[in-house]
Amino acid sequence: MKIYSQGDQAIVVSIEKEVSKDLTEDLLALKKYLSDKQYPFITEIVPTESDMMICYDARDMIKHHHIQSPFLYMKALMQTVQMEIKHEEEIVEPIEIPVVYGGKYGPDLDVLLTYYKMDFEKFVKLHKEQNYFVSMMGYTPGFPYLTGMNKRLFVNHTGGKKTFIPAGSVIIEGKKTGITTTDTHGDWLVIGYTPIRLFNPELENFTKLKLGDNVKFCAIQEEALDLGGFQPCQS
Repeated sequence: MKIYSQGDQAIVVSIEKEVSKDLTEDLLALKKYLSDKQYPFITEIVPTESDMMICYDARDMIKHHHIQSPFLYMKALMQTVQMEIKHEEEIVEPIEIPVVYGGKYGPDLDVLLTYYKMDFEKFVKLHKEQNYFVSMMGYTPGFPYLTGMNKRLFVNHTGGKKTFIPAGSVIIEGKKTGITTTDTHGDWLVIGYTPIRLFNPELENFTKLKLGDNVKFCAIQEEALDLGGFQPCQS
């Protein structure tokens, strides 16, 4: 574990492992530990795929908690915490995301099939048979970066030019799959569409997915969209 300063009121804990489910669980365990302790001077905890930034109020630490060096205190705290964090062992069923693959809902899929040298059925099978996990949230509210894609589907290029990408688009970028939560413009490779709304600012829990969640895709036909997309998934 590497610890370093990020400005004068934040510290970064970098768990030097390859991005994986175990790494995400390490970060979530650390975040839970710090949240449960309710340190009054910690103002925000921001996890990424392999790091976690902990923001703190240095002035409050010096003035009210008589801590002469906030950074050194936080560094020592993180070194102590790593000996105490524990994973909560629990089996969680994956969240099922129905997808209409290809056609007007996946305008980049045909080009990708040529790149992969495979047919549509093979692609869908490879994409939906994997167990994914949310390794990072970002870009837009509730946008999940999903790790776990079959290596056969990795790409080293983008769409070439930026185009309109509607909310609900299932995209591929590099080694990951993602799902757009708002209308946007970008050069992601769009392979399909889901009717599931992942971001709803009107709800208290406004994102459907969170860091560490397990996700499973399933294929549906376009006709199912008129029924809300909740028809049984294809085998």
